[in-house]
Amino acid sequence: MAKLTINSLLRDAVAVTGKPLPAGSKMEIEANSVMALIKALDKLYPGCGPSLSVASVSIDGDIYTDALTEPLDEFSEVVFLPSIEGG
Repeated sequence: MAKLTINSLLRDAVAVTGKPLPAGSKMEIEANSVMALIKALDKLYPGCGPSLSVASVSIDGDIYTDALTEPLDEFSEVVFLPSIEGG
């Protein structure tokens, strides 16, 4: 199972569903790719998928801007990253 860090981006994406995330800073989701992870989350929290599918993702410390097809394994640590705006 992929280990997903619960951060503000994930909380905001899930807030539209009205369902609470589990207590703590991590949750585990069965998924073999980032796309499968987002689909699993969208099944648990309907409506959160679109926000997460455009986010950058950190997998085991490496950052991906287009991560949907990136593979995950049972030890993968995943963090959805908020956009950094500047000007």
